[in-house]
Amino acid sequence: MPDDQPSRRDVLRATGTAGLSGAVATLSAADAVAARADPDAADPGTFAVDRQAATSVFPQSVASGGPTPSGALLWTRLDPDAYDGETPLAVEVARDEAFEDPVYRGTVPPERFGPERDHTVTADVDGELGPNSRYYYRFVYDGDASEVGRCRTLPEPGASPDSLRLAVASCNDYRHGYFGAFGHIAEADVDFLVHLGDFIYEYGGEDGPDDRAIDLPSGEHQAQDLADFRHLYRTYRSDDLLRRALRRHTMIHTWDDHEIVADRWWNYETDAPETTEHPRGDDPEFMRELYVAGIRAYTEYVPARVKYDPPAEDGSGLSPEAIREHFRLYRSFRFGDLAALFVTDERLYRSPPPEPDESDSSVPAKTAAEEPGRTMLGDDQRRWLLDGMTGSNARWKLWGNEVLASAFRFVDGGEVTVNADAWDGYQSERERVLTRLSKAGVDNLVALTGDMHSYLAAYLLTDYELVGGEDGLSDVGPGEPAGVEFMAPAVSSDNLVALGEFPENGTETVVGALKAGNPHVEWFDSSHWGYAVVDVGRDRLVYSGYHVDRDEDSADAPRRLLRRYRVPAGSVELQRTDPGGGDDGIL
Repeated sequence: MPDDQPSRRDVLRATGTAGLSGAVATLSAADAVAARADPDAADPGTFAVDRQAATSVFPQSVASGGPTPSGALLWTRLDPDAYDGETPLAVEVARDEAFEDPVYRGTVPPERFGPERDHTVTADVDGELGPNSRYYYRFVYDGDASEVGRCRTLPEPGASPDSLRLAVASCNDYRHGYFGAFGHIAEADVDFLVHLGDFIYEYGGEDGPDDRAIDLPSGEHQAQDLADFRHLYRTYRSDDLLRRALRRHTMIHTWDDHEIVADRWWNYETDAPETTEHPRGDDPEFMRELYVAGIRAYTEYVPARVKYDPPAEDGSGLSPEAIREHFRLYRSFRFGDLAALFVTDERLYRSPPPEPDESDSSVPAKTAAEEPGRTMLGDDQRRWLLDGMTGSNARWKLWGNEVLASAFRFVDGGEVTVNADAWDGYQSERERVLTRLSKAGVDNLVALTGDMHSYLAAYLLTDYELVGGEDGLSDVGPGEPAGVEFMAPAVSSDNLVALGEFPENGTETVVGALKAGNPHVEWFDSSHWGYAVVDVGRDRLVYSGYHVDRDEDSADAPRRLLRRYRVPAGSVELQRTDPGGGDDGIL
């Protein structure tokens, strides 16, 4: 997307009425509406810089998110030892990296980034920047400047951009390996970074390289409270390659489960979250408090333009009894008439999944098909998604989807099982959503998915009904094609090969069984790590899956293209375009 169009302040400057000092909106845990700092507080001396890139003062560097056509959210954290409780924090945005052409300046009062927010601040400059443009920004505190970040704004809703490039990532367990993929993302020529969840994991301890162990303040193996979650975010943000990617690209983020606890859902009978993956996962009071802590830390450390209006007057966070009422993560982003991205929340509203026979989430396919009233999205979010997609005039409808939407069946000794934590555990709602979109004539639907620590290219069908196969396995019944699905792999989290679920080099038996049960899947790979790039054009969308070794802690970690698929506009067709080809499509 090329840069264009002047900002609102350009017009004001031309008339001689714009001052560079201005108010900064800050997202505060204590306020339902973004607060405005005092515009008179931004005197020129505030922006005098003695030290550049003062990493000791801004140890987690900077990041941006929540793009709009006229702004973004700008994030940083001040080192607690540097905080004096009196000095304001200044933010500066410019067209150039040297800040010789500033377009916005403002200050944040010290009470907005004090210890009650773990010294984090999210400054909202919406309304201050031009559309479809890239800017540079930094924070200044008492003469010390942060590292310089880049942010990008969205095109105007009525614009017609020719292209959009997205880096897509998910599942970066700090303990499992290094973030070389983020190093490559930082240098990639993309417009935005889309992260599909598991930005942090709730676990402490050691589970990989010795220098990636995490000691939680609680001393427990899993996060128990706000102090643990804050420690996790600080630890993950200590990684230089992750910080680099977040400085270079504005992030669009949705969570999956590990931002709070694994395999979580909402128990509508107890009106509380629940999981089998935590020792106290069936304790409604504890789980509500855990969500309150996890969500508060999320809003402190992830610059996401989400609804967060905690009712507690002292700013302590959400009311445990009103979590879903006061926090809303699902939202959409419009890239002119080229693409619309609908980001769903598939954890806060989902009802309990089918009960697995064992401790993992695998269940017989027939069991998963029972109880058709299960929901992944909840009534309001499902209505929002369907209304948004059916009413969109964007050429491409992109779905930021945390867990696998396509059917994916494992066959073992004639028994067909599915992952009940994915959409296979909520089959009736999946069929309802995809059928509605198909009948409404929604074309160019592309789901972008994470969670499974794997690469995948598959067809979204309105019906994945099982029918008997002649070989004794199971084929998939005919369903109308509704779109395609691409999965971004894990950056570092253990994939199925690392977990021992698949043999390291694959076998004919495994490949044959997967293909027989999933003929709609063109490609599946769970033996590599990395990221994906989605290149959206007016006549086609191209997905590229890259491998980056998680064992090398370097921005120069070797990278290679694994697969590339092209989807022509107006057609539900996966065309492989990389130099390889000719194999069975599953690794």
